Amino acid sequence: MDALSILCTVPGLERAWPGKKGGLVFESRDDEGRLRAGSIGPDGATHLLDYARDPALPGLTPGLDGELVVHRAGRRAVVVGPGGVRKLLRPGRASMPASQELAQALCSTGLRTAEIREIGHAHIDFELLPGSSLGDLGDAGLPGWRRLAQAWGALGRAPGDAHGDLPVHGPAQEAEVLRHWLGRAQEHGVLAGLVEDPRDLETAVDTACASLMEDPGELVLAHRDLHEGQLLWDGTDLSVLDLDTAARAEAALDLGNLLCHVELMALRGRLSPSAHQRIEGLVEDMAARAPTTRARLAAYRHASALRLIFVHAFRPTARAWLPQWVQRRLEHTMMNTTKDWSAPCA
Repeated sequence: MDALSILCTVPGLERAWPGKKGGLVFESRDDEGRLRAGSIGPDGATHLLDYARDPALPGLTPGLDGELVVHRAGRRAVVVGPGGVRKLLRPGRASMPASQELAQALCSTGLRTAEIREIGHAHIDFELLPGSSLGDLGDAGLPGWRRLAQAWGALGRAPGDAHGDLPVHGPAQEAEVLRHWLGRAQEHGVLAGLVEDPRDLETAVDTACASLMEDPGELVLAHRDLHEGQLLWDGTDLSVLDLDTAARAEAALDLGNLLCHVELMALRGRLSPSAHQRIEGLVEDMAARAPTTRARLAAYRHASALRLIFVHAFRPTARAWLPQWVQRRLEHTMMNTTKDWSAPCA
């Protein structure tokens, strides 16, 4: 059996990613509900790590005070405890992130970010922020989305050239990421059954990449992986998580990604149609106050949507909704083309 076929038989499977040389890595839940990390080699050999153990992450032990919530074999793990959050990395990989610039900018708008409490040789400790993710809250998270829309205007106009230590993630880099994910999906054969002719997805990617390169806008301070799972709402404060991907990018990168994820929430039944419409309107209002245009927003939204196809194609549990998402993206390669795409998002 190939790696993908074996992946489908893993008990308690939660997430999976492409591994080395045609293999896969995954997270699953064991009979006790504990998160376990594992890998499947290109020859089909499966290796399930012991709970909270990883030779590449010596700081990860079952004795850590908290719940293991992320464990990507050989790369990283996250433990959430009553006193804080510990991110465990390979030795020598922990350092003060350049994303502190983004944290300061977010805090200046009234949003919260996790304070870094300690940086060790192979771990970073953060404060534990209150609240539930907007993804988990669904319709009940609408006030949090409103808070985001109120705050984001100032950040969306923070000039990117004022943040020289952050990497640039422009349209060329976004196109490279999209083509990378297409290549990994093709390499692993995970697109079978999602579309009648896989070449249609290649064409969609070509079109999306060409759109990204058309008339790029100015760079601003960006999160680069902004979605509902990164936003915590406690009824009063909205917090933004995982700033590691901070970059200088077009405002449409974050906002297009948000629109794409909100659409996917609705498709999967995690938002009602009315809540979806309201949140989409809030994000479009955010775009209207940012230095971008409808064309740029549509280009980044479509690129994000295609990338999610390739990411979720590695996860058998997504097969319940992924073919519908693929068909929607192929039929709707851009947003409403009758709009004036040269106009600002005002």
